[in-house]
Amino acid sequence: MNRYMKRCLGATAIVSLLIGAAACVTTKSPEQESQDRTTENAVRSALEADSHIYTDHIKIHVDKGVVHLSGYVWNDFDMYTAQQDALSVDGVRRVVNDMELELEGIGNSPYSD
Repeated sequence: MNRYMKRCLGATAIVSLLIGAAACVTTKSPEQESQDRTTENAVRSALEADSHIYTDHIKIHVDKGVVHLSGYVWNDFDMYTAQQDALSVDGVRRVVNDMELELEGIGNSPYSD
């Protein structure tokens, strides 16, 4: 293969990588940002309204209608109920459970001081 062909292949590879990286970058419209904030507030309200679970350590993030729950809960019931409460909110497409189960209390938690 001559030098010209090697340079063309190298340049093509670099351009392909840059185009691929640019395609991965997504931005939300102001309307989507607003809708996600509204959904996040509604999910937070739904969790706080449920007197059966302790929600102070649950964090909520919404991205295009997908709710991400993180933080920790004390038992399986709280984890399941938090997911179901989030799914019950209008605008939620699905729930991703990133919560930690802390069976031995906060002293065993990565969130403790």
